[in-house]
Amino acid sequence: MEQQEYLLKLQMLEQQANQFGEQLNVINQQINELNLLKSNLLHLNKSKEKEIYSEFGKGIFIKAKLDSKDFLVDVGNKIYVPKNFNEINKIIDEQIDKFEEIKPEIAKRVEQINKQLNGLIEQARKDKGSNKAEKVEKSKEAKGKRK
Repeated sequence: MEQQEYLLKLQMLEQQANQFGEQLNVINQQINELNLLKSNLLHLNKSKEKEIYSEFGKGIFIKAKLDSKDFLVDVGNKIYVPKNFNEINKIIDEQIDKFEEIKPEIAKRVEQINKQLNGLIEQARKDKGSNKAEKVEKSKEAKGKRK
């Protein structure tokens, strides 16, 4: 295999590894956000406070009075369904579990790509070594013919 082919394959594998790495970062970020949400809900559920600051939009907050601890949850397509604390907690746990299930699959793909990268590098070294040996052999033959 030519050096350019090796470089092209190495770049391609490196890009794939980077993409999977980015996916892992996004998944970890989602898990962190869900854990923070879960923590905030737990704090709210235990709190005796009757007033909170609720985000109104674009970093603007408004003081609001709590008359219940029921929530509206977006279940898709802008459809909102009332849920209580326990139901929301269950939904969050399920989402975290789904993300946690995906992580090992992506990590396995990254490991496979790294093995391919290492194999390709090793093959390139072998090919480079055999090319040097061929050049030395040709050089010896050329010297032998000159005598």
